[in-house]
Amino acid sequence: MNENQINGVSAKAEHLKAFIEEIYNFRIVVPDIPYGHMGATICDAMLQAGLHWESVVKPRVEKIKNNYPEAAVTSGFLQLIRRHGAKVLVDFQDEEKPMRIRLITEFFYRMGIETENDLKKWLRQAGNETKLKQQRGVGDKTCDYFKLLVGIPTAAVDRHMTNFLRLAGIESSGYNEALEILHETADLMNLNRTVLDHSIWKYM
Repeated sequence: MNENQINGVSAKAEHLKAFIEEIYNFRIVVPDIPYGHMGATICDAMLQAGLHWESVVKPRVEKIKNNYPEAAVTSGFLQLIRRHGAKVLVDFQDEEKPMRIRLITEFFYRMGIETENDLKKWLRQAGNETKLKQQRGVGDKTCDYFKLLVGIPTAAVDRHMTNFLRLAGIESSGYNEALEILHETADLMNLNRTVLDHSIWKYM
């Protein structure tokens, strides 16, 4: 089907569902989240943009989760950052991403967010997504990625999602429409929205 013939979010979602069901090696994969560890969640969200997740982000997230149990809460992670520096903790040469990790950790601490459940509740309160997106390094995708990590069913539209939609012959007008298409497709398939996001990511 030509992309120009598919109009409207619902029609695109129906088309995407049919496309997925025709892929013989598409697998439904449930992600291993939430981590139960704020340090790991923060590192994952703030490192993932523009990096290869499996080889660069995942080992650093696992190191924080497995080696620093005190970082399971925001205040504990912040103490570690102040003691050792985020750059040392995540073993990252670039200055920008470790700085973003420190700044978002300080922000969550000021907001009284200690656990992933706290963050989940906070993100569901009116106006807080806007506050989060005002922080350095946090845009639409990273905000949605934080939601996904703490157990709010959603998708985070990255290049993999956009390319998958194009494979299906679907063009979106931008981030928000792509997100709506993915959400509606998951609902049509009776899938958790995060599970569909992860399954597409694994396939791509």
